[in-house]
Amino acid sequence: MSGPNRFGLLLRRQRVEAGFTIEELAAAARVSVRAISDVERGRSLAPHQRTVDALVRALALPDAAAAELRQAARSGRRAPRQAAAFAPPRAVVDFTGRDGQLRRLGQLVEHQPGAVAVVSGAPGLGKTALMLQVASRYAESFPDGVLFLDLRGLDAEPPRPADLLLRVLTALGLKESQVQSDEDARSAQYRAMLSGRRLLLLLDNAANEAQVRPLLPGAGATLTIVTSRRGLAGLEAVERLALPTMTRSEAVALLQRIIGRPRTGDEPDAALFRLADICGNLPLALRIAGNRLLSRPDWSIEYLLRQLADQDERMGRLVAGDLQVAAPFMLSYRQLSPDAARTIRRLSLVPGPDCDPQLAAQLTGLSVRETAAALEELTELGLLQPGAGDRYRLHDLIRLFAKARLEEEAPLERRRAEDAMVSWLLDTAIAAGRWFDPTYAGRVPAAATPGAPASAEEAGRWLEQESLNWLGALRLAYGAGRHADVMAVAHAMHWFSERWRHWGSWLEVFQMSANSAEALGDWRGRAIHLNYLAWAHTTFALRHEAAVAPAREAMRLAREVGDLREQGWSWLCIGSAARRLGDAARAQEAARHTLPLFEAAVEWDGYSQGLSLLAASLAQAGRHRDAIDQYRRLDALLADPGRAPSPLVSDITAAHLRLNIGLSLLALGRWKPAADSLQTALPMVQRSGVRQSEARCQYGLGNALTRLGRVDEARAHLRRAVRLARQVGPAEVVDQSLARLAEIGLRGAPYPSQEQAVT
Repeated sequence: MSGPNRFGLLLRRQRVEAGFTIEELAAAARVSVRAISDVERGRSLAPHQRTVDALVRALALPDAAAAELRQAARSGRRAPRQAAAFAPPRAVVDFTGRDGQLRRLGQLVEHQPGAVAVVSGAPGLGKTALMLQVASRYAESFPDGVLFLDLRGLDAEPPRPADLLLRVLTALGLKESQVQSDEDARSAQYRAMLSGRRLLLLLDNAANEAQVRPLLPGAGATLTIVTSRRGLAGLEAVERLALPTMTRSEAVALLQRIIGRPRTGDEPDAALFRLADICGNLPLALRIAGNRLLSRPDWSIEYLLRQLADQDERMGRLVAGDLQVAAPFMLSYRQLSPDAARTIRRLSLVPGPDCDPQLAAQLTGLSVRETAAALEELTELGLLQPGAGDRYRLHDLIRLFAKARLEEEAPLERRRAEDAMVSWLLDTAIAAGRWFDPTYAGRVPAAATPGAPASAEEAGRWLEQESLNWLGALRLAYGAGRHADVMAVAHAMHWFSERWRHWGSWLEVFQMSANSAEALGDWRGRAIHLNYLAWAHTTFALRHEAAVAPAREAMRLAREVGDLREQGWSWLCIGSAARRLGDAARAQEAARHTLPLFEAAVEWDGYSQGLSLLAASLAQAGRHRDAIDQYRRLDALLADPGRAPSPLVSDITAAHLRLNIGLSLLALGRWKPAADSLQTALPMVQRSGVRQSEARCQYGLGNALTRLGRVDEARAHLRRAVRLARQVGPAEVVDQSLARLAEIGLRGAPYPSQEQAVT
């Protein structure tokens, strides 16, 4: 048996002899029905080796028949019939990573002839390299060749589809006189010529959908891969692969392949990771850095890292021959409208990693709607990365590029833009923080700031989501001597900080505000903010010994200015630190100092916290009945209209006293009352938003239910405690909950225990 379709005829004979229909063989071999049909009819003469292997296994061919089929497949893989002018560039031999994308494109080669894939992403991500890697790996699957067209989509005037079609049609064998003059007719002529061929069509660097559409084949077995910085969202029925930045491990692997393992083996692993980080895991930057090291055999990675350490110099030094990181960014930048160009320049001023249109509008001076349109334009060209919701992020190297472009603007304009952003962030942070301040409880804070949150839930989300931005603005304000603004933000934050204890920057916030008060000579204000700082040390940072010095200094200043309220808060901070250091007696003494001071100052918010400290320190000393008595005294205070703290404080305090009564009852072995108190506390604590307390409550409830024999319920609460405590603490709750879960698994029933509860 010979001829151009020898493999197809052999396959059909073997299939019929084995008693398979095409559909049955396709299912057994996991090859598409269309692929087998095309092979048997001679439309596809060169199946991929993996396809042949799958067919051999499905047919269970003996060795001789399998060898004959494989030889026929090899004979059918004739040299590709492609025009030299459209041959693809050389694929890089050290291509690394992108396994998921390569796998998906390989599946299209095997199972979806005629598919169109659009690979999109930011400049420098390696879109073309990925496309050429596919061409290199799967060239034998395309007997009619690989056709590569650079669409030059970032040129000032990209090639017109009609001109591209003319070039391709003449390269495929038509005389120019035979090519239709009308673009639509020319496109139809092109599709007709491709319909009988199995080609890999590579359309690189597309400008837009209008340029690409006439170049897409119709029905047939030509696989098309399009790369573009734009997403080409207007194209229908295409496979989309948005190329992300490399992972850190992929980036390090690429550096190792470029530089060579013998050389990288002599360098510390940490140096490679730092180099990947400085390059932002961007393939182009990694290749430039690797090539620079290759061209400088005496350079160490540490030396190159020192050269790239200065952010202002980094873009200029990420150059190797004609490769420059800034060059592809500049091509996209030149495509931008004036509004989008101004937007990306000024986004380099954003302190945090991302922003939304409302924040960006403070920098651009445009309306929020106009700014949103500019952000979408930047995203479409790959200069911005879209995030969750309406968030946008600059890649680190593109941020440096944008910062360099910002020098094109007058210094006064830059300063005005930054001042507008800083003022808006500080004003919005104050407005958001006031939702949690008892002073403003019961009424909506004045929303004089555009975009200020309209509810406590919205305020909490904004403060967390924009934390790095408003913190960055606070640092800028502090550096600029805007001390009154710094104090105002910190003052608005101190009640919210109770709900978001695990954030790591509260110490910095309150240290800046205490320093600002000193700079202004505001001694009462300094006492207030030193107390905030002391509270942050012991409650958030868990640096209990460090809390004592600022609290004592606050007390000294409060005495000098005659402020009883702040003296009470200073004692409360000292007592809280003592309790957490295990000194229950000192904590009780401090609590008893606070109560008369707060009562004299008519400060019932503080008085309730003093009672809480006293009760907690009694529980810590093992005096759980006395602790419960103090918690009940606190409960009575909450119900007294003349002495009750403000509603926000009352709600949080009520939740925690139910929690702590339950934990004390648990320590006393009163399982049923403990479970009842903790079940009452759980939804109250959840509403308070203090997730560390919820973790303690879930653990305590799981513990009590275990002893009551309600093991399945207990297990659910203990698992929630583990999940919460792993996210936000306390760390000991993780260990205790896991230990309790292990014991439940072993015993499966309640058991006696004298274990003391976590307090």
